[in-house]
Amino acid sequence: MKKLIAVIMAAAVALGMTSAQLAARGGIEAGYVNSSYNFKKGISKDNNYSLNGFYVGLSKDVRLFAGLHIVPGIYYTYLTDNSKDEVLGLKLRGNASDHYLSVPIMFRYQFGLPGVKLYVFAGPTLSAGLVAKQKYIVSGDILGSNINGEVSYNLYTGKIKTDDIDISQDGENPVEGITPDYMYNRFDVQLGGGVGIEVLKFLEVKVGYDFGLMNRYKGDAAELYRNQFYAAVGFRF
Repeated sequence: MKKLIAVIMAAAVALGMTSAQLAARGGIEAGYVNSSYNFKKGISKDNNYSLNGFYVGLSKDVRLFAGLHIVPGIYYTYLTDNSKDEVLGLKLRGNASDHYLSVPIMFRYQFGLPGVKLYVFAGPTLSAGLVAKQKYIVSGDILGSNINGEVSYNLYTGKIKTDDIDISQDGENPVEGITPDYMYNRFDVQLGGGVGIEVLKFLEVKVGYDFGLMNRYKGDAAELYRNQFYAAVGFRF
């Protein structure tokens, strides 16, 4: 009797695994991202800024029961922004860029007619910053001298690079105007959700918004949070 029960239980587990595998669908996604960086204290909100870019990635849609699904994924995000300014007759061309690797874990509930389904989703996203740089190209004449060079600052390592020379933010060799704690934490947790539509069982279009939960600013001088809006197209297979 015990052997029969064991066989039945093993068969039930195997059947459950097979059903889960059949209900799971892979997918590829790509879309537009607008990321806003907001200072909450210590630094004026006038310094808030936003970057635009795109994300691409893979996800897995696993049906749990009825219309409830869980959709984990792994995404790469690239964000950038350009600026121009003029100081003391010198032209400044700036560029800020951010690269992220993110792992969203979304719970999704879908409903609708065969062939067309609407869905809502919500959940956390774990994010790791890969590279974050601010770069300036300076050109012009000042006091009879021609200035033409490039300066970049790494927001994660605190290193400044100017004309192929690296300067570390170690407190012993400070750079005027930049303090050693003006750096960002790499890791973030966001919480958000959105809505979407699935057509013909393979084409998806969605929009969403995530709120940053962790202070991205390294040090006690300020708090910085990153929120993001995104709109994407995906294909299920």
